[in-house]
Amino acid sequence: MNAFISKTKIVATLGPASFSAAMQRRLLTAGVDGFRLNLSHGNLEEHAGVIAGLRKLSAEMGRPAAIIVDLPGPKMRLGKVPKPITVRRGAKVRFIPEGVARPGPGIFLPHEIFDLAEGLRPGSIIFVGDGMMQFKVKSIQGEIVETEALVAGVVRSNKGVNIPGYNTSNGVLTEEDKRGIAFAIEHKADVICISFVGGPEDMLAARALLPQTGKYRPCLLAKIERRQAVANLDSILALADAVMVARGDLGIELPIEEIPGLQKDIIHRANLAAKPVIVATQMLLSMVDNARPTRAEVTDVANAILDGADAIMFSEETAIGHDPVAVVRIAKKIAHQTERRLVKSGGVALEVRAAIRSEDSIDDLISSATCDVLENRTVDLAVTPTATGTTARRIARLRPRPWIVAVTDNQTVRNILALSSGVFPLWVPSVALSDLELAELLKSAGLLRSGVQRLVITAGTLFGVAGTTNSLKIIDVS
Repeated sequence: MNAFISKTKIVATLGPASFSAAMQRRLLTAGVDGFRLNLSHGNLEEHAGVIAGLRKLSAEMGRPAAIIVDLPGPKMRLGKVPKPITVRRGAKVRFIPEGVARPGPGIFLPHEIFDLAEGLRPGSIIFVGDGMMQFKVKSIQGEIVETEALVAGVVRSNKGVNIPGYNTSNGVLTEEDKRGIAFAIEHKADVICISFVGGPEDMLAARALLPQTGKYRPCLLAKIERRQAVANLDSILALADAVMVARGDLGIELPIEEIPGLQKDIIHRANLAAKPVIVATQMLLSMVDNARPTRAEVTDVANAILDGADAIMFSEETAIGHDPVAVVRIAKKIAHQTERRLVKSGGVALEVRAAIRSEDSIDDLISSATCDVLENRTVDLAVTPTATGTTARRIARLRPRPWIVAVTDNQTVRNILALSSGVFPLWVPSVALSDLELAELLKSAGLLRSGVQRLVITAGTLFGVAGTTNSLKIIDVS
């Protein structure tokens, strides 16, 4: 596979359709850069086995792949539904606490929400499964909430529940989340997603549970899916290592017509902060059942890339879809075509470049100068030896024409950089490499064509020491 088929990165959520090693190998071959484990489903023992298998597969194939652990958060969910339930519009549906006996025949949806009935009133709307199913509360009888289905659809186990204006008493980091963080650390996951972040205090609480010493420092990703998170975005970005535009819950918390504009704003501000940003939810959802996406879905994926997203994430498409590999392949094709337009126009990266030209930090000056040099058509690659990945990310947000090869001696940093647009990460035992050694490394990785190649190399006063990058040089290799 051509390593440079597209700069936009792809994240695949694992599920029944993609748990096998054979399917994961095919997904990596098709171009997946990160695998998401949703801790809302399955158990930790199963997830541990999946992580071990993915690490082995990544090593065998020589392809970095970020392991992403997504915490459940205080999200309200349905309980276990024995089998999918088809609900007709207008049907009488009752919500009942999981474990409580059903008082009679009819459609009952078990839920895991503490004191749900106390927080509702007749007329309240209950959204299920990213808002795809909607139920209007008709009456409340003790713990049982009687509703009318406003739309037809199919309800499955553990789907998320949203109720605008309903406040849960749980904190952002639940006890289950804390166990999830401990599990992620034990198995050295590369990215830990914090769900339903509201403000900087939530990120501080999560970061306090992470290792404070040693080389293993997982990426702490804030999922932007609440009204409060949008209002506190800048303070969240200051404490997060990456963000996700989680459009499912965001589109219920806020008017759905605001989501396109919010997506653009969140991505732009993440780019300015040099924090990787993933766009998620219903990107190619029709491919769960169909061989081809809709035109609107293709346009949605392209627009996320044009907005400046580093990565696109698939959920149901790769977790339960009939052909996860086809989803990844079409996404890579969309990305490749869209990036050709970005190269010609500069896109939103021009705004980011203009904004940082007024900054006076050495990091911003180096990334801006590197990008300027990379715009020269005679330059083929940027090479950034890095301890933390910061320099590579700062250059990547400017979306230069050539690829950025990030060379690091930290496996976790390498895997996290696999999620940054236009970055090709390489692991080496030591980043203290001469220009000749760097050139040989690129050749052995198949990243240099025949003939003379011109490279831009960033460097620091101290090899492998974070925060010391302060120079760049241009060399020709053959």
